[in-house]
Amino acid sequence: MNLEIIKLNPDYLDKCNKILLESNLGQIYFSNKNTYNILKRGMEEDEMFVVLCKNECAGFIWVDMDGALGKYPYLHLIVVDEKYRNMGIGKHLMDYFENKIARDYDKLFLIVADFNTDAKRLYEKLGYQFIGTIPDFYKKGVNEYLMIKTKNN
Repeated sequence: MNLEIIKLNPDYLDKCNKILLESNLGQIYFSNKNTYNILKRGMEEDEMFVVLCKNECAGFIWVDMDGALGKYPYLHLIVVDEKYRNMGIGKHLMDYFENKIARDYDKLFLIVADFNTDAKRLYEKLGYQFIGTIPDFYKKGVNEYLMIKTKNN
């Protein structure tokens, strides 16, 4: 599969918004929010990257380079279009995060929701370790699992 990752630009903003709103994450966390403006802010801050499959937006990541403890990269959001799931695109985005965006850092952080078992399993396979549980962090009734990956630079 031929994949390309680029910075999010206005051409793909609507599609990213649609992917987010149709995802479990979008429905649980963003149903009452203006996601378009949220994603636009991420784009304007150069924190978002889109994966293209045959020039079609298949998903995206949002990275805050100082988001963890004001020092380490934090994977804020990763979403893959439902029709592209289970094709290795999430793993491809994670590889881009680790080896391109955050290549000069020895520690990477992310949070994954307790209901998102497939994502947690992927992160564990990629070497992320569970640090602790943050109850009701983003949404009441949802536990978030804080995870870290320590790289050997």
